[in-house]
Amino acid sequence: MHPTIVNQAYDALFEFAESGIPLVIVPGNHDRSTLPSGLFLQHRNLHIFREPDIFRFHLKGEIIDLAGFPFIRNIGEKIESILSDFQHKLPNDGIALLCMHQTVEGVVVGPANYTFRAGPQVIASSQLTGAFHGYLSGHIHPHQMLWTPTTPARPIIYPGSIERTSFAERRETKGYLMLSFDETKKLLHRFQPLATRPMYTLAIPDQVLDIKSLIEQIQASKYAKNGILRITIPSPQIASQFKIHQIRPHLPAEMIIQTQHLWLRQENGRHAKSK
Repeated sequence: MHPTIVNQAYDALFEFAESGIPLVIVPGNHDRSTLPSGLFLQHRNLHIFREPDIFRFHLKGEIIDLAGFPFIRNIGEKIESILSDFQHKLPNDGIALLCMHQTVEGVVVGPANYTFRAGPQVIASSQLTGAFHGYLSGHIHPHQMLWTPTTPARPIIYPGSIERTSFAERRETKGYLMLSFDETKKLLHRFQPLATRPMYTLAIPDQVLDIKSLIEQIQASKYAKNGILRITIPSPQIASQFKIHQIRPHLPAEMIIQTQHLWLRQENGRHAKSK
């Protein structure tokens, strides 16, 4: 990640930590070895799961234990040992939550609702045991909630990403979760939707490309200034004529432009079938 982007993120997180609210970071599969070092990481209100650990907080008269770990490959083969170790360390005198960045069986992704099954990279819901009041996880981008098969059942909550990161997510509602507990320490949750960048697809016809006409078509479409525009290119002939830098100056600076070469996908499909 570019240092400028990292610094912008650190500035926002530092301001939050300075407010006095504890901030807990669960490194994901892209973050574990790439969190740049800096003075920010030494802030008294910042807590990072660099390995399986437990952070204890005293908040508004309640004890909150956050157990967790960074993304771990082959987690399905290791989760039981990790949770067993936590059970020996948790005092069980407060509210306990498990924080992770993993896939749990039953969770779904994508427009076709692909459903994950238990395996080396996927935690079986029956493996989520212990005296936790709930399980909180990143990694899966659509917001959803599962339940453990225990009695009583405990929620497995995916807040989801706060922004759409691919066109596969273009129809997903993004947001964040607010968690609270009632007098019996039952976990309550409320999903708060967020405004996200709109996404558009513009298909270029398979014929001689007129850049001027294309620019006029985009401008007439009245796309949102902060939108993400994907332009699909049907053939190598059109690809040779189309250059993003030719249309970039004519569009809002906030707009993100992507290209999708359909002909490459078709060629790869034919190559796979010929094997």
